[in-house]
Amino acid sequence: MKKRRFIILAVVSSISFSANAQQKEPDSLKNLSLEEVSISSKYFKRYKSSQLSDMLRLPTPLLNMPQNIQILSSEILRDQVIYNLNESVTRNVSGTLREELHNGISPDIYSRGGYISAQRNGVDMRPLGKGPLADDISIIESVEFLKGPSNFMHAMSDPSGSYNIVTKKPTGQTRRTADILLGSFNMFRAALDLEGKIDQHNKLQYRINIMGMNTKGFLKYDRNNKILFAPSLKYKFNDKTSLTGEYIYQHLNYLMLSEAQASPYGYGTLPRDFTMTDPGIRPFIGKDHNAFLTFQTKFKKSWQLTSKVSYVNSGYDGSLFWVNGANHNDQDILNRNLVYDSNKYTVFSTQAYLNGTFKTGNINHNFIAGMDLNRKSSRSWDTWATATTIYPLSISNPQYSEVILNNGIGGDFDSENSISSDLNKIHRTLNYTSVYAMDELSLIDEKLRVSVGLRLTSSDGNTNDYGQQSQSRDWALTPRLGINYALDKSSTLYFLYDQTYLPQSGISVDGQSLKPLKGTSYEIGVKRDWANGNWNTTLSLYNLYRNRLLTSDPTSNLQYQTGESQSKGIEFDLKGRIAKGTNVVVNYAYTDSKITKDELNPANVGMATPNRVKHIQNTWINYLLPIEKIEGFTVSLGYQLLLGRTERMTTTTPDNLKDIFRLDSGIGWSNEKYNINFLVNNILNAKIYSTAWRNQSGDMYYWVQQAPMNARLSFRINL
Repeated sequence: MKKRRFIILAVVSSISFSANAQQKEPDSLKNLSLEEVSISSKYFKRYKSSQLSDMLRLPTPLLNMPQNIQILSSEILRDQVIYNLNESVTRNVSGTLREELHNGISPDIYSRGGYISAQRNGVDMRPLGKGPLADDISIIESVEFLKGPSNFMHAMSDPSGSYNIVTKKPTGQTRRTADILLGSFNMFRAALDLEGKIDQHNKLQYRINIMGMNTKGFLKYDRNNKILFAPSLKYKFNDKTSLTGEYIYQHLNYLMLSEAQASPYGYGTLPRDFTMTDPGIRPFIGKDHNAFLTFQTKFKKSWQLTSKVSYVNSGYDGSLFWVNGANHNDQDILNRNLVYDSNKYTVFSTQAYLNGTFKTGNINHNFIAGMDLNRKSSRSWDTWATATTIYPLSISNPQYSEVILNNGIGGDFDSENSISSDLNKIHRTLNYTSVYAMDELSLIDEKLRVSVGLRLTSSDGNTNDYGQQSQSRDWALTPRLGINYALDKSSTLYFLYDQTYLPQSGISVDGQSLKPLKGTSYEIGVKRDWANGNWNTTLSLYNLYRNRLLTSDPTSNLQYQTGESQSKGIEFDLKGRIAKGTNVVVNYAYTDSKITKDELNPANVGMATPNRVKHIQNTWINYLLPIEKIEGFTVSLGYQLLLGRTERMTTTTPDNLKDIFRLDSGIGWSNEKYNINFLVNNILNAKIYSTAWRNQSGDMYYWVQQAPMNARLSFRINL
């Protein structure tokens, strides 16, 4: 095996290679950042990223950012044979986990004791109800996790943070790839990624992603079918100005909204494949339309203007059986109600921001300013509170396929559920306008960077929840202060103070509109790039506060808002190529998040916030076998460990939830044309459940069952 060394020059979106590591760069490239990568074979990976995407607006390298930000490349997700964001993506980021309640929609990711906001291409997607639909790996270029508030993006989030999906766009290269995925539970999936140029001058570029999937599930009668179509075009007026248009369409057809199970006997007490649903009921249909239009132009050498218009139209509807309480005459019988559930969700967003550099005396400035306008609307029809007909199901001897609606008469869902009444409707709107500015000052030969930012946000919301109406208007001024000091070329210390503002949707117990949640975050940390940037580490300590915390009222479907919480913890992330052929992702987080104030229910003070896990430790290793005669063989090993879990809802009588340990392993082979990867998940066949809670009366236990041992085989061809 011949060893070669390459120098990778990051020049906008192109990558040029130099075969001689000692070759002197041209004068025109002296100001560009260079990253040296040692390659010991034709097969190498890029687990470690050094730069944010254009979607996150800041050109500052991650090492010099005063914040814990973790970037996951699509290559990591492919190695782990993940096909959408609802799978084990969070294993790659310290302290994050998914509330695994909704199948196919709502990634619902938690971090630092709070629900973090979703972004897609920098657009705020945080729902007013459920949603958005889970992003598919076939359109994901990378996933950026921003720990804590990020005022340079938007202040509309929980202080725990947000994540951004960067979708695939034209790059000017000509590539053709086909992916096939086979797996347990009759999974079959195929995808195409086609990219190239339309004209000979490479001014008009295209990229098309197409995907289709059909699979069953480990629960009885579960199934999930999905198609995706995502074309995009980029027109380069010249080297400095471009216009990019993207469209993403997803269509889902699946039987189960959730893999949840229910039992009066305690958590995890049902057979692993037990289902409450029935193959004869109406499936869930989900549709997701996304349109993005981005204009970028550079001027005066170091300034860039970006303007975006985005529109998202997403929705789903279907039916499910749900159990609201125990049958006190016979605990073997689950009293199921047939529930209709739907949501239609739209987002219209306009963004414009200017960033560039200038100098005053000996101080270099990296400046950004802009505005965001966002219009959200959410309409839901459901029968969670009005479905009354009982459809009994025996736990010990379940009988399916014999369900007839309307108490044996038959009929449609409207007559069964009366979804046209005010008691079944939710309509929420939220409009906000925000302006901001941030200046990063570089001092002491750029060893010290001080970033000062300020954002002004005005919001206007209307709520009609099951016939109760309210309106809210508010505004907030949220500052940001960050300090980053370079110990040397590879190590930095940082401090961050940041605030966030999050309008709430819904009505409180007293009939008033919910007031915005406001949060404050303090964070300190140290970052280091090792081995010429092949891998990096981040160690961070944080302390954040939330006021106006929402808590469910135990006697109604409404919420009250008198609480406060505090989250503090330690996070460690390691990512990259630590040795020849060895790529790893290792992280650990200690999280202490609890209620500190609750006027209506003082007994909650000191209790854990929802879905808190005290200790999370993940490891993933991909190793290239040093066998010269048969190059390209790899082995993979990874595990997830969650200790000190708490329930989905705050309770004064918490149960001890079972710890989670999942072990995965696989083998693979690749060359320049083919890539084959075989992975076995949960090789110990452990019976694992996540997201657990009890009903209001405490006589019924709910949890989300996890899959038994299962396997996946992926096959990629570079056409």
